Amino acid sequence: MTTQPETDLRPIRSPRGVPFFGHTPQIPSTNPVEYFGKLSEQFPEGLYGMEIAGIEQVFVWDPDLVAEVCDETRFFKQIDKTPLAHVRDYAGAGLFTAHQHEEEWGMAHRVLLPAFSQRAMKGYFGQMLEIAQNLVGKWERKEGRPVNITDDYTRLTLDTIALSGFGYRFDSFAKEDLHPFLNALLQALVESLRRSQELPMMTKMRKADDKKYRQNILLMRDLVESVIKERREGKGTGEDDLLGLMLEATDPETGKGLDDDNVRDQVVTFLIAGHETTSGLLSFATYSLMRNPHILAQAYAEVDRLLPGDTVPDYDTIMQMDVIPRILEETLRLWAPIPMIGKSPLEDTVIGGCYGLKKGARVNILEGPLHTHPKAWERPEEFDINRWLPENRVNHHPHAYKPFGNGVRACIGRQFALTEARLALALVLQKFKFADTDDYKMDVKEALTRKPGGFELNVRARQEHERTVFGAVDLQTDDTRAQAAVSGVGVNLTVAYGSSLGSCEDLARTIADRGERSGFGTTLVGLDELGDNLPTEGLLVVVASSYNGKAPDNAQRFDDLLAAGLPEGSLSNVRFALLGAGNTQWVATYQGFPKRIEAGLLAAGATRVIERGIADAAGDFDGMATRWMDTLWTTLAEEYAADTSATTGPRFEVQLLTEAEVRPAIVSEQAYPLTVVANEELVSDATGLWDFSIEPPRPAAKSITVELPDGVTYDTGNHLAVFAKNEPALVNRALARLGVDRDQVLRLDQPAGGRTHLPVGTPVTAGLLFTEFVELQDVATRSQIQTLAGHTECPWTRPQLEAYTADTAEAEERYQTEVLGKRVSVLNLLERFPAVELPLGVFLEMMGPIRPRFYSISSSPLANPRHVRLTVGLLEGPALSGDGRYRGTCSSYIAGLNPGDVFYGYVRVPSPTFAPPADPATPLLLIGPGTGIAPLRGFLEERAHQHANGTQVGLSQVFVGCRHPEHDYFYQQEMQDWEQAGIAQVHTAFSAVTGHPARFVQDAIAGAADTVWQAIQNGAYLYVCGDGRRMAPAVREALAAIHRQHTGSDDEAAQQWLAQLEADERYQQDVFA
Repeated sequence: MTTQPETDLRPIRSPRGVPFFGHTPQIPSTNPVEYFGKLSEQFPEGLYGMEIAGIEQVFVWDPDLVAEVCDETRFFKQIDKTPLAHVRDYAGAGLFTAHQHEEEWGMAHRVLLPAFSQRAMKGYFGQMLEIAQNLVGKWERKEGRPVNITDDYTRLTLDTIALSGFGYRFDSFAKEDLHPFLNALLQALVESLRRSQELPMMTKMRKADDKKYRQNILLMRDLVESVIKERREGKGTGEDDLLGLMLEATDPETGKGLDDDNVRDQVVTFLIAGHETTSGLLSFATYSLMRNPHILAQAYAEVDRLLPGDTVPDYDTIMQMDVIPRILEETLRLWAPIPMIGKSPLEDTVIGGCYGLKKGARVNILEGPLHTHPKAWERPEEFDINRWLPENRVNHHPHAYKPFGNGVRACIGRQFALTEARLALALVLQKFKFADTDDYKMDVKEALTRKPGGFELNVRARQEHERTVFGAVDLQTDDTRAQAAVSGVGVNLTVAYGSSLGSCEDLARTIADRGERSGFGTTLVGLDELGDNLPTEGLLVVVASSYNGKAPDNAQRFDDLLAAGLPEGSLSNVRFALLGAGNTQWVATYQGFPKRIEAGLLAAGATRVIERGIADAAGDFDGMATRWMDTLWTTLAEEYAADTSATTGPRFEVQLLTEAEVRPAIVSEQAYPLTVVANEELVSDATGLWDFSIEPPRPAAKSITVELPDGVTYDTGNHLAVFAKNEPALVNRALARLGVDRDQVLRLDQPAGGRTHLPVGTPVTAGLLFTEFVELQDVATRSQIQTLAGHTECPWTRPQLEAYTADTAEAEERYQTEVLGKRVSVLNLLERFPAVELPLGVFLEMMGPIRPRFYSISSSPLANPRHVRLTVGLLEGPALSGDGRYRGTCSSYIAGLNPGDVFYGYVRVPSPTFAPPADPATPLLLIGPGTGIAPLRGFLEERAHQHANGTQVGLSQVFVGCRHPEHDYFYQQEMQDWEQAGIAQVHTAFSAVTGHPARFVQDAIAGAADTVWQAIQNGAYLYVCGDGRRMAPAVREALAAIHRQHTGSDDEAAQQWLAQLEADERYQQDVFA
């Protein structure tokens, strides 16, 4: 019990009432809950009080207050003084209407709970499908004519629960009129609601209505009692259904069975709750799809993929769906069929720290205002199914979504309803197109539940050309799924990787190759593929990265699987080892995804072989990974008597070929050809603009426009992955050091087998091999340096190299400082140490594959859906290694392309996403100095086109930075044009202009503190792109300072504020280290 001095309590405000009658006269007889919801707009504190029919009531919708009211140690489900008290006239002590202290409730709940588990749903699926096909049959007969959507969904759900639960057939689709039971039930529900809102004397005066009410109750009871009687006499069917369970099962706690009166009450309850709510859900969902055609298109695409043509749905297919379940969840948020939940305090208590409630007081949770409360929901009125993606769902307020009630009295049939709704919606979308020829306006009809009234649509069969055709994909490829024959050790080894940039994939390939050569039966898969076919025995090694706590690109579905929970005990015969990669610059989310993997595997029964390893990209990544792998192989050697020692000699043998033996080489399979349309220089000559001793001029930067192939699309904020080629000068250096002619034709063989990125068995020139297949500028790892030391007999050279690789703190420090810190490559070391005699095959084994580089797209498809613009800064300058000049592999390659040139790449959705909000009216704060302007230019271009087409767009506060406005102010004219058009306000920072008020963007933000604060208060989304090492932290501190300045709070509160903005996805970053 919560107590508080009376003097500290605040009164619960109320709307103006009528003397002696309270608020009863002003409550409409139809849709009273809708009226209560509209009243909530007048009370920002999240609650108000009313006196209705002589009963004091409190209405609550603030999520934090609802959290308290849903505390079952303080509140209970109220039946008295609510419409449910009148529903007891015909539902008795059913699960929905029983008092919690009644023995009947506890007995029925315990008996029936197993019948509504997820596992039990498969048993009901055949009956659900039969009735859904009856609905389809009726609509096929109504081709081209209007159908009453709500009425037919009501027929569907009544027939489904009756057949699945009680073996009774209403056959509602065989006749135009609703079954008499349905009419009686609907009229009784309306009357129950009306009685709860009026004084008893008014009810007594309505004698004709009361007579009809009693007749309806009698009709319902007669039908249900006849069904029970037939079953008792052995005339019914479906002995394994709910009715059979209630008639035969005994309560495990009391040992008693349910008497016939209680069975009758439960049957009526299920007929009410099992059809009213689900038919409302389906009706509102169909309405929402008609109002959101982009989501309807997603639903059609999912159905066409999983149920092509006339495929008959099965349970497993329906449960694989993703889009349709999210549509249903969002429908329940905006249109909860049960709009109000009744609660009462067990004792006198206080909520919100200041609002007193008396024991037994009636407290009503208003679902509509709760489900759209801005404290819990971003853009609350928008129908957005992405709210229900796993990564977004975890951020929801835990008490802001209550469509199925709360706690122990929550809806027992939730899984039944959602399974039925999934199937029905999937089937009608598979078969039909809808047309709203009358432009239906929502007209909510309330009884105890709510539905759209008079909702009619024209239906017609979908044509073949309207369906999306998905090619069959064979995932059982040799490269990713084939199980190698178990030899030697006799143990299966599955190696799985989660990787966006390729580093973890490289490590996984190394582990898989060594495992295969050590005698394990090895499979190499991506984590998403692993989730499709989890091993049930053997060894599992996982190598996974994490970006800002999120899963990498090829592990998104696996992360969803972890969130849902792997089946308990499913991995009890699996042993695993896990290596997590990340970057400690992002402290708060470091190792986030690997930790989730570890927890999920352990929860499913798997056991660890060794402790989870960590590899820090901000430190000695290779050294950490190598030490962990050494521990792994040592442990496996001991436990399985396997020879896991690293094999001696190169994996690849090189054969010299003649020109006549050359065959074309196949390069990238993932990418597609992209054609350069334009390549424009963004940087002007800086001569005479400032003293270069203060800051040197910027290297070249390019605006490159690329044409996409037919059928390829992109969205604003996407990335373009680019497969680069090594520059000719760099390739020639490497070949010269290894003594191989550029035009020499080679063929690589791999006698031991295994997986590789190199064109094994394909004749290829040395020049092509070094240009397109291997990274030549990656920093040398300690293991690579050890290999170099093993290929020299020089008594001076070997100690020099081993000084980097010894297992001492001094050697690690030296490696960190002289190799990692100076970005020294294997090629640099080969040139420094000519006494290293490295065979070509060994060099190729050491070199990783050419990785794609990701560039933020700087354009919007609204400008041209086939053209993508990139903003590319050339990475060029004196090499940190001290060996000449360094030119970035990809930036130098792409900057040198001319119009008409073709390169390879693909469009990629960044993870986490970096995209403008769906509502164009949302204000933006865009912060992108230098090439960080890249994606933000796309945002602004999109807003400009929306504005030009008459769409209202929010103002963008844009913070750009460069050295000098006459040197490297990217897209300056466009910025000025957008500012004049009124869609942007541009704030500049010039680092080389003496006297300019802002040198860096964080200075410009501080100088516009009031503007920034007001924009955020107005709901602005913040986007930061660029340097993550210095700029992004400085911007964050500038924002924190603005919070402290405007609120008087301390830094801890400011950081919490920023963290909440991030959690709400209103503060997004696309930064690089």
